[in-house]
Amino acid sequence: MRRRKQKGFLASALLIAEALAVIMKKLTIITIFFALLGCSPKINEHFEQNRYIQNFNIHVINDSLQLYFKTPADITYITDRKKLKKVIRNAKFNLVDSVLVYGKTDDPAYEYFVTISKKNTHNYPKELVVLDTLINNQTIRFIGNSLSHNSKVALEFDLKSMFKSIELDSSYRKQINTVYDVVQKYYTSNKFYAALNEISQFPTYDQQEEWSKLQMELTFSSFLGKNEFYEDYIRKLESKHKPNDTISEIIRAKSVYNSNVIATIIKEAKNHKILMINENHFFPNHRILVSNLLPKLKEIGYNYLALEALNTNQDSLLNLPNTYPTLETGFYTSEQNFANLIRKAKELGFEFIAYESSEDHKNREIGQAENLYNKTFKVNPNSKVVVLAGIDHILEKPESSGKEWMATFFKNKYNIDPLTISQTHLNPYRNQINSDYGIIKSNFFENERLSSVDYLVLNNNPNNQIENHTKYPYRNNTKNDVQVALFYGNEIEYQYDYLNKVPYFTTILKSGKKTELPIDEKQEIYLYTFDKNGTSMEKQIITPANNAYN
Repeated sequence: MRRRKQKGFLASALLIAEALAVIMKKLTIITIFFALLGCSPKINEHFEQNRYIQNFNIHVINDSLQLYFKTPADITYITDRKKLKKVIRNAKFNLVDSVLVYGKTDDPAYEYFVTISKKNTHNYPKELVVLDTLINNQTIRFIGNSLSHNSKVALEFDLKSMFKSIELDSSYRKQINTVYDVVQKYYTSNKFYAALNEISQFPTYDQQEEWSKLQMELTFSSFLGKNEFYEDYIRKLESKHKPNDTISEIIRAKSVYNSNVIATIIKEAKNHKILMINENHFFPNHRILVSNLLPKLKEIGYNYLALEALNTNQDSLLNLPNTYPTLETGFYTSEQNFANLIRKAKELGFEFIAYESSEDHKNREIGQAENLYNKTFKVNPNSKVVVLAGIDHILEKPESSGKEWMATFFKNKYNIDPLTISQTHLNPYRNQINSDYGIIKSNFFENERLSSVDYLVLNNNPNNQIENHTKYPYRNNTKNDVQVALFYGNEIEYQYDYLNKVPYFTTILKSGKKTELPIDEKQEIYLYTFDKNGTSMEKQIITPANNAYN
């Protein structure tokens, strides 16, 4: 009897132990589950409602949170939840808040997260850039992580700009309209006065938008030759510049002027296979220097003209017989001095090269350098090439940040030393000389940027230089200020063809004012005027026989 009781007790104990083991196992599984759940990436419930609208920036909009902010255009965003989970798991710091936005850029190399939390404080590592604000009793936090040793400064600047652009609650921007929408509207139009008028009236919301607007005001006013709008915008652009006394003294002591500038460049160009000259897109007279150089460069064997501003494949069209620059050729080539440069190069027999990089995932500078080489020296090792590039693309040395430009890659990869002439880096000092041109060797300067080219030019050459044309008197008899545009008759094929062509001369003429227009007596000239709204006001055809109106 006693043994039976013992056996029964042992059996019960065994059953209880087994039951407890099962319970403990389940509890362990539950504990592990919740632990894993706690460690799993936290993605905000509103993540899928993010909209990313790209023009010249990326505008991030979340309607469910009534949130808007603006970021640089070169940031790539993750919109897939699974991919974002992987990023969060691989992050080198613990993201304790739920992630709403994740973006990354390779140049400069950094990543950033936007998180939402109910906590006002955080314990993120000090090497991160962290900015936060309140939204509906929650903290929205921008967390930036530098991915290279030299990208921290750019990260801080960009993240602060993004943060400042935040708009919340009912006043947030649901629809995105920027000054670049106006630019896009007039991208292939020669009604530059109408574009300028519309841009000047466009509202801005922050300093970045004000700067973007000023750039476009400068651009379109520069398309209109000499005019008071352009002069005002240039003064505004340069108002904050304070000349460096040492640089000013070197310029006055070491520069040579006018005809010696052309002579110096040609002498140096004889010893090089490639000449790279830069321009500031706001200064059309920079194109005049290149135009003045072309005949002499042709004489010493230069046969290619590579233009950064040419749209893809437009070089092939320009290289065909009897072709001319059109509004499809490029954006900046719609400016009259640029178009006249192209016309002159065609007359001299230059072959055009479009070398801008069109591959989205390739470093732009590398892409430009490769295109330039592949279209010239790879085809013909004996080529001699003239390049007209934007501001810093001709720098031959890396910046202190490590940034390398097109000329640096070209020089190092292909072992071809370019002759580099900058018209931009001393541009604010141009008024310190009393000549059209001045030139100075870069080795007189210790400044990193100034010494990254071979020569620096100061360009005071007047805008709107038209060679071998006679003066034709014209008066604006309308009640409106107008844009006067002149087109060569041999470029006009049918009645409205002028709408796709680039005027060889255009300017703004006030109501009742007289001017003298440059006319080619050897052919018909089409004259059109437009008011500030783009309405056509007048059309005339000036004949070569007697320069009379038809």
